[in-house]
Amino acid sequence: MAQQQATIVQEGFDRVRDAYESVEDEAKRVQKQLRTRRRKLERQLGSTRKDIEKRIDSTRKDIEKRAKETRKDIEKRAKKLRTEVQKTPAAKRIESTRKDIEKRAKKLRTEVQKTPAAKRIESWRKDATKQYESGVEAFLSALQIASKGDVQRIDRKISQLNRKLREMDRPKSARKATSA
Repeated sequence: MAQQQATIVQEGFDRVRDAYESVEDEAKRVQKQLRTRRRKLERQLGSTRKDIEKRIDSTRKDIEKRAKETRKDIEKRAKKLRTEVQKTPAAKRIESTRKDIEKRAKKLRTEVQKTPAAKRIESWRKDATKQYESGVEAFLSALQIASKGDVQRIDRKISQLNRKLREMDRPKSARKATSA
């Protein structure tokens, strides 16, 4: 009887071990199936994503093309409308009136410039400019700041001195060739 109990216990133990091993094998099989399914889904999602990106890009290009065509059509129509409007009698009258006003304004400007008052104003402007320039010059000299003319004069002298130095630096044979 003790042996029978040991055999029963041993059989129970063997069954548990077999069940455990079969569960482990089944778990590995399920994991393998899940990995396979996951890879398959990833490929499908990847290709779906690429397809969506391609569609979006294609749609964007199509919209840009249509917008460009529409813009060209609108510009063409606007140009045509502009030329038609310019042909109307009202537009022609407006253009001739504009030209007439420009002629009158030019004529009036020349007449005003010939008047004694305009000539007096112009001479006042010139006198004021001279007084301003002399005042600025006096101010700059009081502060001992060189005027633009002084700087230009000094610059010319420096340029002359540089030319003379370059001539002195040239070899004598080169100087004889240039003087001959």
